[in-house]
Amino acid sequence: MKQIKLLNIQIDKYFVLLIMTALFFSCADFDRDFENERYLTVSHAEANANAGGTVGLQALDGAILSYFRDGEGSTDEFGLKALDIGMDLRGNDMDMSRNTWFGAYNNYDNIILTSNDNDFIWEFFYKVINNANGIINTIPDTAPQEVLNFKFKSYTYRAIAYFYLIRIYQHTKADDATKAIPIDLGDFSGANRATVGEVKKLILDDLTAAYNGLQSYSRPSKQEVDANVVAAYLARYHLTYENWSEAEKYADIAMKVGSISSDVNHGFDELSLSEVIWGSEVTAATSEVYASFFSHMSQINDGYSGWNHFKTVNSNLFDFIPATDTRRSWFADQDYGPWTVFFPGTWGHYNNTPKYTSLKFIAHPGPGVFIGDYIYLRNTEFYLTKAEALARQGKNSDAQQVLFDLNSMRDPSYTKSTNTGQALIDEILMYRRVELWGDGVASFDMARLGKGLNRKDGRTNPVMPGADLVIPAMDDKMIYQIPLREIDAAGPDF
Repeated sequence: MKQIKLLNIQIDKYFVLLIMTALFFSCADFDRDFENERYLTVSHAEANANAGGTVGLQALDGAILSYFRDGEGSTDEFGLKALDIGMDLRGNDMDMSRNTWFGAYNNYDNIILTSNDNDFIWEFFYKVINNANGIINTIPDTAPQEVLNFKFKSYTYRAIAYFYLIRIYQHTKADDATKAIPIDLGDFSGANRATVGEVKKLILDDLTAAYNGLQSYSRPSKQEVDANVVAAYLARYHLTYENWSEAEKYADIAMKVGSISSDVNHGFDELSLSEVIWGSEVTAATSEVYASFFSHMSQINDGYSGWNHFKTVNSNLFDFIPATDTRRSWFADQDYGPWTVFFPGTWGHYNNTPKYTSLKFIAHPGPGVFIGDYIYLRNTEFYLTKAEALARQGKNSDAQQVLFDLNSMRDPSYTKSTNTGQALIDEILMYRRVELWGDGVASFDMARLGKGLNRKDGRTNPVMPGADLVIPAMDDKMIYQIPLREIDAAGPDF
C-alpha cells in the first residue's frame, strides 16, 4: 500500500496539537524521562500504557475523534458527515437542484480512479486506520483496564473505517473470495488486496473485541465510543450481511439507548437529543463554517444549500409519507417565497424554497450560524433494523410491534401493520427511507438489497442536470475504483 498514511500526508491540525499535549502530560504518569524523544515513539506509548497512564492516550483518541468530525481541508471533506451526504446523494431519494459541491457524488462522476473525491475517501479512512493501529499496537493485552479501553475504542474506529471502505470499493453482494482492498494492521509490508471475506472477518473481529472489552466502560459524553456504539455498528454489519438473528440482537441493544421523541422539528443539531447514540459537538471554535454539514444540508442556515443549491427529497418518497406523519414536515410541502419561517424559533430565509426542499437539518438559531452538532448514530435506525431482522426471520408479530413503537411516535394516526412476509419487509424498508433520509445509509441499503439507481421514476422534485441516471445493481459504476495514486505506488500485482 502506498505509504501516505500518517507520516507522508499532512497530519491533521488537531492531531499535531494533541500529540504535543500527549508528550507534555503523559511523562508525569510514570518514572521515566522522555524529554529527549521528539515524537510519541513505541517505547513511550508502551511505557505509558504499562504504567496505567491515560492522559496521552486520551489525546490520541481525541485526535481520531476530531478527525472524524473535521476531515481534510476542502469544502466537501468535513469528515464523516461529508461522507454521509455524498453517499446519500448516490442513492434514489436525495437530489440536488444544481451542480455544485457534492455534485460529483450525485452524478457519479467521482468514481474514477483520478477523482479528488475518491482520493479523499481513500485517504480519510486509511488515515483513521493508521492512527487506530498506532494505539492498538502499543497497548499490550496485560495493560490496566483503563488503558485497554483506548485499545478497544481504536478497534471500533478501525472497524468503522474498513466497513465503509469494503462497501464503497467493492459490491456488498460480492462473493467472499473476490479481491477487495488492502488490509493494514500497522505492519504493512506488501501491496496485495485482501478478499471481501478477509476484510469482513477483520471488521467483525474488531467489533466483537471492542464490544466485549467495553462492557464495563462508562463514557463521559456521547462524543465517545462505548459498548452501545459498537452494538450499533454490529447491528449494521449483521444487517448488511444478512445475519438476521445477530442483527436483531445488537439492534435491540442500540435502540434502547435514550428514547424516541415526538418532536421531529428540532433540526438534529444537538447531541443532547434523546435519540442520539453517538456524535460530535461542534462549537464556535471548531466550526468549519461553510465547509460544514449544515452549510450543505440546511436551507435555513444560509450556506451552500440556501444559495439555490437545494437538497430535495424524491417526490415519490414524499408522497408516501402520510399527511398525519410529522416526518412530512422535514420537506417543503409547496413552493415558498422569501422570509418564510418554517419552525418556531428559526429565522426566515431570504431565498425561495422550492417544494420538496429538505428542512430536516437546521443549526439553530438560523442564518450565518454553523455550530450544529454532528450526529453519527440515532436509536430510531435500530428500531427499523430490528423490525427488518425480525420480519426476515418470519417473526411478523414482533416486527409489527417494533415498527409500531417507532411510527406511533412519529404519526399519532399510525395503526399497527397487518402486513406479513415480504409486504411487511417492504413497509419497513419504506419507513427506513423516510426516517433515515440524509443520515448516510440510503446507498448502502441499496447495495445490500441489490437495488439499482433509477432517477427516471416519474419524480417531480428538482434534479440536477445530468443526474437523472439509471444504473443497475452490481454495475461497475455502483462502486469506486481504487485511486490511481494507490495503484501506481503498489505496482502491477495490485
